Amino acid sequence: MRSFDGHGAVRADRRHLIGVLTNLLNNATKFTPTGGRVSLATVVEKNRVLFVVEDSGIGIDVEHLERVFEPFFQVETGFTRTNGGTGLGLAIAREATGAMGGDLTVSSTVGVGSRFTVSLLRA
Repeated sequence: MRSFDGHGAVRADRRHLIGVLTNLLNNATKFTPTGGRVSLATVVEKNRVLFVVEDSGIGIDVEHLERVFEPFFQVETGFTRTNGGTGLGLAIAREATGAMGGDLTVSSTVGVGSRFTVSLLRA
């Protein structure tokens, strides 16, 4: 369990939760141009706590939204790639979130930005 000031506690492994949020924040920073916005917010619901990482980056085309959680999948491919990575981070983040009894989802609009939401049960 991990406690958050004023938010109660969530059912989570501290190390895994930090890893998931770090991955999401790193990705948001990597795909947001200089001068853009990256934020992390918490939303407390009756039975869940949501951790929302939002950016004003390049966004993800709707046809790729669920594929970003597949191991080794990358939206940018080939010699024109401008960002590094193996394509494992989001797959691992979703697996870790699921192992904690939660879920990791994404919504995005190309040219506007992305929102990744980690949903965990309250303790």
